[in-house]
Amino acid sequence: MFLNKSYYKTNFQLAFPIILASMGQSFVQMVDTIMVGRLGTTELAAVAFAGSVSYNALVVGMGIAMALTPLTGQSYARGEHKISSILLQNSISLNTIISLVITAILLLLMPFLKYFGQPKEVIEICYPYYFIIALSFIPQLIFLSFKQFMEGVGNTKPSMIITISANLLNVVLNYLLIFGKFGFPHMGVTGAALATFISRLLMPVAFVIYLYMKANYKRYLSFFSFSNLSKYYHIKLLRLGIPIAGQMFLEFFSLLGVTVMMGWVSTQALAAYQIVITIVGTTFLIASGISSATTVLISQAFGVNNMKELNNQFKTGFQLAFLTMSCMAFILIIFGRYIAMIFSSDEEVIEIARGFFIVAGVFQIIDGSQVSVLGGLRGINDVAKPMKYALIAYVFVALPFAYICGFVFELGSWSIFAGFLAGLLTAAILYYSKFRKVVRKYVSIENKTIE
Repeated sequence: MFLNKSYYKTNFQLAFPIILASMGQSFVQMVDTIMVGRLGTTELAAVAFAGSVSYNALVVGMGIAMALTPLTGQSYARGEHKISSILLQNSISLNTIISLVITAILLLLMPFLKYFGQPKEVIEICYPYYFIIALSFIPQLIFLSFKQFMEGVGNTKPSMIITISANLLNVVLNYLLIFGKFGFPHMGVTGAALATFISRLLMPVAFVIYLYMKANYKRYLSFFSFSNLSKYYHIKLLRLGIPIAGQMFLEFFSLLGVTVMMGWVSTQALAAYQIVITIVGTTFLIASGISSATTVLISQAFGVNNMKELNNQFKTGFQLAFLTMSCMAFILIIFGRYIAMIFSSDEEVIEIARGFFIVAGVFQIIDGSQVSVLGGLRGINDVAKPMKYALIAYVFVALPFAYICGFVFELGSWSIFAGFLAGLLTAAILYYSKFRKVVRKYVSIENKTIE
């Protein structure tokens, strides 16, 4: 049953800048893939492998950063602007520490990359790309503190503007540094990483300048003080952020497992998978943006104990995600081969990718559904159980299914990707059951209070 159109309009107005900003970031990754793909299949496979390993560490920081959004949304709805500012300040401090730890771990992991069973030529090329991308996570996580804060107060446009601007710079630098144009050095894969690092370095700087220029938001910076940095707020953010990070890490860890399995099959299978996962990651951002908007709207309703509004916002987000991802699924299934031809001229890679895109169509619908429910759970600060459910779905279901389909039954490389769907469906069912259970509990408490 559909709700009043104002609900869908409100959600999409909030989600659209998030989607556009995320799409911009994904567009840069896509351009990286296209440009690197022109260098060769081995180079494309190297970027796929290095990106998969490093991104699994980044999602930990991203998950912890995301804790700021619902907490800010709840305090903002209650008019507690100083508390919102204190949360932002502590988030910046916490994310800086976490980014340094993540980068250090990734650099310590470098000597062990050769033990992942990937082709030797892929490992040799990926080292410099991996190193620079790891360093770029430091400014990126600091930027996320500002981004998640602004989402919490219901203004998603600044992040969009800054991200898109940085991404345009990244594209230009990609062209100059990958291929050595206009007197710049020909750096190949390393040039793609350096372009990403420079653009990410400028993003938090741009956000600070923006906040100082806007009177409505400058007041939040005026509350900044060393006395506001506290163990209490760091722990508050970690208690909500660590389970979110855990859930995200487990999902991306399982995707890393799929990536590694593709490398066991062949360099062509790994390159084809990189093409498909780049596209799927981009279209998924539509559902992810809607989920983020749902988190904000639900957190604000939850902050003032309006359960009816909370339910309506959840239903709105779920319906929008399902419909949009169904449309994306249709496009990928019908035009998968032609999309693959944009990225590679290798006929074997294109044919493998075509099969992957059919699987990706089903993937889109299920993934869109599960992330919309996660948005609702985060809005009501319920994140512990989803992390446990993610362990079940992605480690104990997805990875075994992928391995069995691909290497026990030997159904082909496409079946490794298809096996992952079993875990994704398990997660969607468990998340939805949990959300309905929690909401029923709060509604029951509210009814007793009224009586």
